[in-house]
Amino acid sequence: MKKTVLILLFCLPTLLFSQNCNCTSNFNWLKTTFEKNDAGFSYAISKKGEQAYEMHNKVFIKKTASVTNINDCQKLMAEWLAFFRSGHLKIKNINKSKLNTKKENRKLPEIYFKTINKQTVYLRISTFSGSVRKTIDSVILKHKKTILKTPNLIIDIRNNGGGSDSSYSKLLPLLYTNPIRSIGIEFLSTTLNNQRMLDFINNPKWGFDQDGKKWAKQSFDKLEKQKGSFVNLSSTMVDEIKYDTIYKFPKRVGIIINGKNGSTAEQFLLDAKQSKKVKLFGSTTKGVLDISNMHFVTFPSGKFELGYGLSRSMRIPEMAIDEKGIQPDYFLDEEIKKEDWIEFVAKSLEK
Repeated sequence: MKKTVLILLFCLPTLLFSQNCNCTSNFNWLKTTFEKNDAGFSYAISKKGEQAYEMHNKVFIKKTASVTNINDCQKLMAEWLAFFRSGHLKIKNINKSKLNTKKENRKLPEIYFKTINKQTVYLRISTFSGSVRKTIDSVILKHKKTILKTPNLIIDIRNNGGGSDSSYSKLLPLLYTNPIRSIGIEFLSTTLNNQRMLDFINNPKWGFDQDGKKWAKQSFDKLEKQKGSFVNLSSTMVDEIKYDTIYKFPKRVGIIINGKNGSTAEQFLLDAKQSKKVKLFGSTTKGVLDISNMHFVTFPSGKFELGYGLSRSMRIPEMAIDEKGIQPDYFLDEEIKKEDWIEFVAKSLEK
């Protein structure tokens, strides 16, 4: 009986520790995986330097040795990642994420249209998430006739953190005045990264139809032939978007932006502001676009999930958006209250 008690007492600290984490081993896997697979790693090192990166690593490797709590380890690894960029990077505590998902009361996205007056209409889009694309399309379709006979259109995308480029595809024709040049992206080809193309084919959650699966298979084959390189999956560096019609109305389009706009929301702005009709109002955006296409992989420990970027824009370094953001044409300063922004933009367009 005494022997059994002693064994249990001996094992108890080990069991408790295993329920927390070995932060050093998790950190080492993160570092190796990120260096090999993240599309922005080499770009960040070229800007900040090898010496700065080596010093950064020394500090964090030392810190991991004293961390045993899973939440502290998550925070430490997130801090390490912040060296590279502020967006399209994430460390998730898997068990905590599952718990939060069960308890979370998520705020419904704001997607709606209203008429301000005879001269101006208003469209609110708080996200470009692929899950609400149909809602965005249906709102635009329902009110398209009104939009096309009204002089001014306000599009409010404040706090829109991005989503899918396809979610704003119905908006661009309404703003169009001339061909829109969109600079492409390159994917970093590695075994881990290329697996996502196979997931598109084999995992129903992605919702790929036969054409989509065909594209994914062709992309996978092209990537596999160029392991370790950046690969442009398109036939050109720049895509030019053209539409058959330039609508008389709206004559003026004001897009309201702020510091929480990132990713796809910023890509929308890069496309939209090429129109002669469009002006941006508000404050500088977040600046998280250059490294994109997030991919999530689970740590070998099963305790964390790493989200990192698979692609980089061919705009960089000449026209980088990350850490800079997109500036408005009209900066709305602190003297203009947030609740008055819509009225201010409406009056500006109506002058």
